[in-house]
Amino acid sequence: MTKHYLVFLELRSGAIAKPSIAVWNRFQQLASERGGRVSGFAAGPAAEGAFDLLQGSGTLHHAGAEAFGFACDEAVRGMIETLAGEQEITGIAFASTAMGRRLAPLLAGRLGAALFGGCTDFDADEGVCRRLIHSGAVVASYSSASPVTVYLQGRELAASGFTSAAKPRIEAFDAAPYLVSGINPMAVALCKSMQGRDIAEASVVVAGGRGMGGAEAFGLLEELAALFGGGVGASRSAVDEGWRPHGEQIGQSGKRIAPDLYIACGISGALQHLAGISAARSVVAVNSDPDAPIFGVADYGIIGDVKAILPGMIAAARDLLKKK
Repeated sequence: MTKHYLVFLELRSGAIAKPSIAVWNRFQQLASERGGRVSGFAAGPAAEGAFDLLQGSGTLHHAGAEAFGFACDEAVRGMIETLAGEQEITGIAFASTAMGRRLAPLLAGRLGAALFGGCTDFDADEGVCRRLIHSGAVVASYSSASPVTVYLQGRELAASGFTSAAKPRIEAFDAAPYLVSGINPMAVALCKSMQGRDIAEASVVVAGGRGMGGAEAFGLLEELAALFGGGVGASRSAVDEGWRPHGEQIGQSGKRIAPDLYIACGISGALQHLAGISAARSVVAVNSDPDAPIFGVADYGIIGDVKAILPGMIAAARDLLKKK
């Protein structure tokens, strides 16, 4: 049976989210190397030229109703489920965004499909996923016995280098049966304003722990993260103190992240926290304790008081960005 992959392309303010483009490229490359085809699905109004960034052949099914500007998970799930049946889909792929992490298990449960998430390496053709377990000490392999597999791809996988002169064909999807009437537009606007940057998607994450000394000191981390267009995270101890929300917690009981650059400030490096950053490309640690476990995994370490060191780091980052 020919493999047919469906990639969910998340729209944000009319543009395709970058993590979704990365997933599209990976499955296009897989299809070109192993055979098979790729389709896409997007829900919500798209800005002019929004789909021009997509390379590769296939069909993009677009439910462009204005009502999906703030998409309801259940409606999107229903549309993808319908497409999966009509198009004989063998694999459904989501980027590991907040929305993707909600939809993937919901859809897998509905379809009785295998769910592969957090894979550091996978072979969709053979139905095998490899991921780190036991705090990153062991690589485990999982195989799928289901005819349909749902993939949740995060930054654990390196970006695909796929390029193609071909462009997908855009086809309107009839979303009328899935539209919900009576939604208060003020409630939708409020929900949109409450959506923040998900640190699981950020290429740069600056995080603080108990060594920050208090909630007000996280302003320095927010300033440094903003310069790089990154996100702010926290250790469990900082969240337990009430300094940061649980959505920013990094570790086994929080989020696993895979940024290109991770800057840990005032974080000792407990085992559960290190498990959450095992896929980070480069780690910089700032801590006053030279024996802190975080230095054992850091590529670069700075020993000293974070509140004294951070202003200099912020100034240096500003100077560097001015020269670019």
